[in-house]
Amino acid sequence: MGEQAENLNYDCNYNMFLAKIMLSNLTRTEDRQRAVKWMKKLTTCNRSIEEMKLRNDFMYYLVINIQQGELQPPFTENPPTAQLPNIAHLLPGGIAEVEVDEFGDQQPSQATKPMLYENSPDGGAFLAAQPVPRCGAFCYLAVVARDPKHE
Repeated sequence: MGEQAENLNYDCNYNMFLAKIMLSNLTRTEDRQRAVKWMKKLTTCNRSIEEMKLRNDFMYYLVINIQQGELQPPFTENPPTAQLPNIAHLLPGGIAEVEVDEFGDQQPSQATKPMLYENSPDGGAFLAAQPVPRCGAFCYLAVVARDPKHE
């Protein structure tokens, strides 16, 4: 896996460190216990680069939740015993429905994608990885240069 795996593990370990030192921000004992269960689960998610990237997305959102002092979905439930699902389907404002493809993998339903995801060059992958505010507004602005030959 090489250097990319090392970088992903470094990021995960750093977020794990942050989560541990801020754990006292969670006032409810059940929330602290659930956060620890999630941290233990996430430490086992390292079989592939893609799984490590997904693990780091979960770690990032877990740190944000702990920092805010309140767990939000998907962290309000115990971690799954199987592989981690795509985080976009679990976060508030994420894609609500999924379809199962011929391999049994969950895929976002094309009919339920928000217009912003449909028009995004990466299919909304960047937006799905951004924090969603509990109140207020989320603003996204992108400036891109397109090759005039491809227009």
